[in-house]
This record gives sequence, structure tokens and C-alpha cells, in this order.
Amino acid sequence: MPGLRRTSESRVGRFASPREYGRYVPQVETSKHRDELSERAKSIRRRAMFMPGDGEELDDRSATQTPVVPSKTWTRRDWIKAGAMAGAAAGVGTLVGAEVLAPLLAPPIQPPGTIREDFVYTKFPEPQWWDGLVGDPVHVGDFQVWQGATAVWRGLFRNGMYVDGTGLPVLVVRVIRDDTYFRAPDPAPYPIPSGYNLYYDDPARDLRIVVLLDRCTHLCCYPGWHIAYDQLRPPRDYSTYGETPPTWTAYNQDPVWCVCHDSQYDPLLLTADLNPKNGVPFVGAKIVHGPGTFNLPIVPVRPVRDILYGGMPDPRWYDYC
Repeated sequence: MPGLRRTSESRVGRFASPREYGRYVPQVETSKHRDELSERAKSIRRRAMFMPGDGEELDDRSATQTPVVPSKTWTRRDWIKAGAMAGAAAGVGTLVGAEVLAPLLAPPIQPPGTIREDFVYTKFPEPQWWDGLVGDPVHVGDFQVWQGATAVWRGLFRNGMYVDGTGLPVLVVRVIRDDTYFRAPDPAPYPIPSGYNLYYDDPARDLRIVVLLDRCTHLCCYPGWHIAYDQLRPPRDYSTYGETPPTWTAYNQDPVWCVCHDSQYDPLLLTADLNPKNGVPFVGAKIVHGPGTFNLPIVPVRPVRDILYGGMPDPRWYDYC
């Protein structure tokens, strides 16, 4: 799979600078519309899943969207106008009524925004298999086993267009559906929203998908999933950290890897942990290689007609950057 560009010889365990590999910042192609999906993207969808019509998809999505109405913020010009009105009125011995100031107090005329709870594909700096899906919602049938992609969750959209810099970056990874090594805690002690689960699981289609916050617990860089060239490998001295990650030891697949400083997280091992910034317990992909010191938080999920949605457990799970 194409990945980060390597500009010099690399060795296992060497720290990689963001300048060398190109720091990944999640982006959505804001000019892309639903009817502009490439034929490649459509064929991926139709291989193994039901794809609802546009009207049905929008209805499902609107059920879990959160409208956002921007509040009015007074500018320096507004205050000057109000002061001028008050001064002029005082000069003639009159009062400034609510009717006069109403235009200034009214909220600005602009379309409200919508926070989307579904995951939306984002663009990676280097070519990736999901390029034809950028800007589109993530469907559970999009992935082959061990495929993953970057997306944004709870991004703000206005007039159907993504507002840059909003939402949380996530990694969506389809892992093998094999309970021999997969581990997840009892969700009961955690504030998981009703109808959501720690991961997506569909026995009938042999699907299992894990969604993780895409911010490293070391220095908040952006980890990746199988995006580096074959010549660039993560360090595999897991015994140094007392770990034997099954993603690698049993299936020969690299864990989630932050190329900046080599932190790694195993999406097959969802375990309990504490956020050291606030002491809040959470569930995350287990840290199996430093220098990161705690798990990579998961995002609870549920499908709506095969579109994957996230549910906010406790915002403090993700409050460490």
C-alpha cells in the first residue's frame, strides 16, 4: 500500500521527523459532492453491501446530527455604532430603545452548522486506497480484512461543506474476526451511549471494525495504519516493553504506528486504562511499544444502514492533547 514518502535511508527504531515524512493533518475535500464519487468508490461499495438511496441515507444521518447555531459576537464597529446612537440620543434628551438597538443585538444572518456523528473519510498526503471516498461517509462494507483509513468524527458542516479544523481525527480499522486473540472489556462500567458498542461486530458478514482516536498518547502526533513503504518498518522489540502484540506475533500485521517516535498500539487488544491528564477511566487499543505511556482511546460505534456512526462516551476520554 502506498504510504509516507521516504527521503533517506531508514532503519528500525529510528525517530522520523515530521519534515522528513510529511506531517499528516486530516483534511476533507470540501468541494466534493455525493454524486461525484468515482466509479472505483461505487464498485467498492456494491461488492458486499446494500447501499441505500440518497434520500434514505440523508434521513438516517439527520437523526443523529446536532444543529449548531452560531452566537452573535459584537465587533468593535458594533460597539461604536451603539455608542454613537446613545450619545446622539442623550444630546436631544431621549432614550435609546430596544427597537433602535435590535438590529445590532440580532444574531448574524448565516446558515447554521451541523455536527455530523458519522465518520467521514479524510485525505491523506500520499495516495491511498480510499482516495475515491474522501468526503464520503464510512460504510462498514468498504474494508477488506486489515484495511484501515483516516476519517473525521463530529466535524462541523455548513451547507454540506466541511469546516476545516473541526471534529476529531480517527482511524477506522477492520481487524480479523477471530476471538482467539481479540480482547475487549465489559462495556457496562463505561458511559457508552445506548445502542453503541466498543467496536462493530457482524458475525453474518464476518466483519469486525475498531475506531480509534488518531492522536498519539506521546506527543499528540497522528499515528497511521499500514501507510509506510515496505522499506520502513516499525521497531519490533516488544519484549522490551513486556508485550507480545497478537496483531504482529499471530497475524504478521503491524500495529497502529506513530512514525514520529515509534509508539505502537494493538487494535486487537482493547483494554481498560486511565487518562493520566484527568484520571478518567476509558477503553483503548493497548500501548505495546513506547514512548507512548497509555492506550489509544476507542470511539464507540453503531451502524445505520451500513453507515458507521460514533457515539460520545465521556469527552474526557479524548482530552490529553
